[in-house]
Amino acid sequence: MKRFITTLVLLATAIPAWAAGLPVTLKATANIQGDVVKLGDLWENLGDKADVVLAGAPQPGKRIVADARWLSAVAQANAIDWQPASAFERIVIERAGQMVDIRLIEAELRDALTMEGMAGAFDIEIGNRSALNIMVPTGAANIVAVRDVALDSRNNRFSATVEIDGSGPAAIRQRVNGRVFPVARVPVLSHGMNRGDIIRDDDIKWVEMRADVARRDILVDVDRIVGQEPRMQLRPDVPLRASELRRPVLVDRNDLVTVSLRTANMSLTSQAKAQDAGGKGDVIRITNLQSKRTVEAVVEGPGLVSVSPGGPRLLSN
Repeated sequence: MKRFITTLVLLATAIPAWAAGLPVTLKATANIQGDVVKLGDLWENLGDKADVVLAGAPQPGKRIVADARWLSAVAQANAIDWQPASAFERIVIERAGQMVDIRLIEAELRDALTMEGMAGAFDIEIGNRSALNIMVPTGAANIVAVRDVALDSRNNRFSATVEIDGSGPAAIRQRVNGRVFPVARVPVLSHGMNRGDIIRDDDIKWVEMRADVARRDILVDVDRIVGQEPRMQLRPDVPLRASELRRPVLVDRNDLVTVSLRTANMSLTSQAKAQDAGGKGDVIRITNLQSKRTVEAVVEGPGLVSVSPGGPRLLSN
């Protein structure tokens, strides 16, 4: 047993001496994990020189190319027994990185603005949004904090400092600015609908949209939508306008309709041809099939209209 242990010790001490005798070779690529580039990141078999710091590492997600001339100068300056095989020899030095999720930054900004007094639902528009394309080392904690918030309630403008991993020496700080927009809840269709469809409660859902882009003719009262019929094909998730809806058509143009005239003493019916389309309560023109007179009538139901007991308004003979 003692002989076996002695053999292991001898092998352990012999390996560094054996490795030290290997020729120094340039690596194919240098994948940097930390903040600095060491000689051992570029060459194999350097021994104790492998831990010598050469330069700062590239920014996360970036790469640089070291050519033969630069490598030769570094090797000479550090007494490394290596020469490029040709003028075209080179090594790519790269550092892995990951993009900070901008949705996380926006969420922190919203919380910070709420604490500064921004009430109700709101949307934010970051003026220098591209500055938040922040790359950090792969595996970093990505702890986001927002500091130095300034909110101008007169014009809803804000500025703040975004910190990524702010407690560490490699913290990233970026100043941002933008505007805040109040948000309104608006009813929209949950699916597409066509002419002839009747809008019901379960066809409606609510979405949030910036109040400054909500046009005055957009319907925000669901009671003005439910029970109506689209005048045209309508897309889902789009705010509705009054001009796009109408009461359900009960009488189409050129339909044969029953005309009702009721008084306290009698009830008369006749047949006529509709000159207009209309929904319940709409006033349309009808032409009597016998007299060929055109009068106004009120739509009462499917295929049913009524004329005023005081006498229909004669439009033409």
